[in-house]
Amino acid sequence: MQEKLSCPECRSVIAPDQINITMLLAKCSNCGLVFSFEDRAPAPAPKPDTAPAPPQAKDRGDIPMPPGIQAQALLSELNIQISWRNRVDGFLTLFTVVWNIFVIPFAVFAVMSGELQVLLFLSLHLLVGAGFLYVLISNLINKTLIQVTRRKLFIEHTPLPVPFRGNQEIDAQDIRQLHVEEYVASTTNGAPNMRYALHARLHSGKRLELMKGFKNPEEGLYVEQQIEQFLDIENQAEAKEI
Repeated sequence: MQEKLSCPECRSVIAPDQINITMLLAKCSNCGLVFSFEDRAPAPAPKPDTAPAPPQAKDRGDIPMPPGIQAQALLSELNIQISWRNRVDGFLTLFTVVWNIFVIPFAVFAVMSGELQVLLFLSLHLLVGAGFLYVLISNLINKTLIQVTRRKLFIEHTPLPVPFRGNQEIDAQDIRQLHVEEYVASTTNGAPNMRYALHARLHSGKRLELMKGFKNPEEGLYVEQQIEQFLDIENQAEAKEI
């Protein structure tokens, strides 16, 4: 049976419409006393444990080898070769060609006519065009070689060095987990162009970006799967993994 609330002054029973449950205040209709009944309110029920459950690793099954990637697992080492030819960005190719078609003739004309001030004006445009052309050529001919042993993981981009993507060598025993993340590589008419990157989480907590530029998640996930299987790394969930 529910306990009735009474006035501490005159002991009259308080009508329900004179009780403010939110503020824990009541008013006696008999003597007009306004009083708090906080000390007589029932203790709130304990809140259930709402701590989020740790994320579970995604079971993706056996990911087949994507086109443009070759992998060979031996007893002592794992070798993965990635060709970037079929991952060349179409917009980058078109932009590079159009940019250089417009800029180079002006530069040739400036040299032949001796108008060096025009060449100076075009210098920045020539550098931009040369930079995009270098990136396009490197994507067309480059391969990334990944060699994994029980001691080392080595990543090499060859034959041309890739800006901001230097070769890497890390201790294989330092790797706690590998995972693939999605990122915005560029935008076309306001629409993002998504790419995928392979990251390593070390036992120290440090995170390293091993590779980027995959056009679809299966490419990165396949490389992740091969390395984890070779190094006997149990797949665990990461906060930003796809």
